[in-house]
Amino acid sequence: MAFAAPAAQAHATLLFATPAVEGAVPTSPKQIQLVFDQEVIPAESALELEGPQGTAFRLGTTTSGENGRTVSAAVLEELEVGQYVVDWTVTANDGDTMTGKYRFAVGSRSGLTLGGGGDPEVRGLAALTILRLGLFSGLTLTLGGLVGARIARRTSSVQAREQDPEPWLLAGSLLGVVSAVGLAVVLLGGGSMVAGMTRLRPLELLNTTPGLVAAVEVVAFAAATAACLARRGSVAAAMLVAVAAAEGVRAHPQASSPGWGAALTFVHLCAAAVWIGALVHVVRVGLSRRRRGTSAAEVVRSYARVAVWLFLLVLGSGVVSGLVLAVPAGLVETLTATRYGHWLVVKAAIVVIVAALAMWARRHLSARSDATQPSWTARVEMAGLGAVLAVSALLTSLAPPVQPDLELPFPPPPVGPVSAAGGRAGWIGIGLTASQGQLLVRLSTPDMHPAADAVDTTTYDLVANALAPGGAAPRALHLRRCGTGCFVAPLQWQRGRTTITLKATSSEFRGGTTAITVAWPAEQAAQLLKRTVRVMRQIPELVLYEQVTSDTNGASGIETRIPMSGQELLDSDPYGSGIAPTVVQLGRDPNTGETELALAYPGEGTYVHLTLDHHDRIIRETLNAPKHLTTRTLVYPEDDDGHAHEQ
Repeated sequence: MAFAAPAAQAHATLLFATPAVEGAVPTSPKQIQLVFDQEVIPAESALELEGPQGTAFRLGTTTSGENGRTVSAAVLEELEVGQYVVDWTVTANDGDTMTGKYRFAVGSRSGLTLGGGGDPEVRGLAALTILRLGLFSGLTLTLGGLVGARIARRTSSVQAREQDPEPWLLAGSLLGVVSAVGLAVVLLGGGSMVAGMTRLRPLELLNTTPGLVAAVEVVAFAAATAACLARRGSVAAAMLVAVAAAEGVRAHPQASSPGWGAALTFVHLCAAAVWIGALVHVVRVGLSRRRRGTSAAEVVRSYARVAVWLFLLVLGSGVVSGLVLAVPAGLVETLTATRYGHWLVVKAAIVVIVAALAMWARRHLSARSDATQPSWTARVEMAGLGAVLAVSALLTSLAPPVQPDLELPFPPPPVGPVSAAGGRAGWIGIGLTASQGQLLVRLSTPDMHPAADAVDTTTYDLVANALAPGGAAPRALHLRRCGTGCFVAPLQWQRGRTTITLKATSSEFRGGTTAITVAWPAEQAAQLLKRTVRVMRQIPELVLYEQVTSDTNGASGIETRIPMSGQELLDSDPYGSGIAPTVVQLGRDPNTGETELALAYPGEGTYVHLTLDHHDRIIRETLNAPKHLTTRTLVYPEDDDGHAHEQ
């Protein structure tokens, strides 16, 4: 319990936004898109856009995609130069409604930042904390009360049992019903109890996973209440176990580790509920017997033996859930610099005190055979555990600290015009996609054993820096993962050619270092490619000198001389149709009349660099494909003056 508050981590984290957080776009964006770390449910007004003077701008219908991880809306008005604020509202996997906001600019702005949109807030935090405390307390009093009553019955005479107080089963189950219904109403109202009361449509709960969890908890607590009234303890216990299972499905460990995560939370919650609830009943029995002058020593000792194992279960499941599944990588920063971390420290301190009191009480019981009642430490322990429940309720409602470098679930979309280029570092193919404010890098390696159902288990690492046009020194890029072999970095492009130096490594193939030039702004040249293809089709003969290699760390390959026609060349190249997803003109040399084109086929991992002469004929070509690098020089008969090529 000291380490784990796993349900709190089921809150959604904003990973990426387009336009970027604290970033800029040169012209009015066509849409707003947010990317979260998990499936989310958009609220009725999931996205709102506010302009420089607080003016609201119209957005289109909110849609979701990528298995519910993205929330998007079209921008229906032209945005002028200035700052804008996006307010977002979504419901996370645990049913809590998250709200947040971020800024972006239209026009020039330096310091583009990719990633988290600040600390999100939980709508209706106070109500959620109170309701979750009620739910945990109801589960504790009922499930723990059943176990405590069983311990008392087994270790007492018939006469003593008849005079012992009844466990607070009905009160606990009713408290659970009220709290579960309240949580369902808050879910229906998007974080607002008032809004939920005005739109009581219970069937809507069945449309989402958080709604199903809330419905299961309401029904289970209601059934447990009926079972308590009918004095059917085993049925009530089964219903309460269903509540704990529902909480396991709601918690973040389940999202991180399906099956095991829910099991950890289930064990943690059941053990904690029995530990606290049974203690409450045992203390009540002890105090009642004290007033009657009867010994409660056997009941207390029997509970103490059970409590040891319960404590170990709580501690073990809590540590595993917290350290392995829920605790973020920046643990020290989380504990010292965030509100969530501060309350986690408070909870840990209370649990340490409670554990010390419990150990002292156990030694006290072992040393004194004449103990007739729970010691004062047991009562303090009970109060301390009540405080732990309260802090746990708060932690499960607070938004956890945002991890700015969480891996994106998929590559972010480009913003504005795109420029692309490719290269190779050792055995690793590299593709760059430059768009407004960002650089996307894709790495690939040859598949030596291809299979239709094969899963790519290759791991990649990348270090990169950028040398801007006229820059004095290269600047290291802050890379963030966006899938297997995918990295994204914020980068404010300057006019001209930027040199990107990359050092790539992989777990399966030897990598290396390469430099790739990216031209900005991205001057689209689709018509020039079509004209070049038309020119090449008319060429009856040419000589192609070709070198092919798969590893740029070694030789560049044996040069091969291949006579062919222009049409035969086009038939063997991806640009033969005259169309490419991205065609960018890198520049034109005024002295020679040569023009450079960069073609990109990101879906196939293929990138082509063409050099054209003043007749728009191809004279040099570099083709980067996933498995090889091909370098070609084209010589035409009327230009062949005895040009020699060395192997």
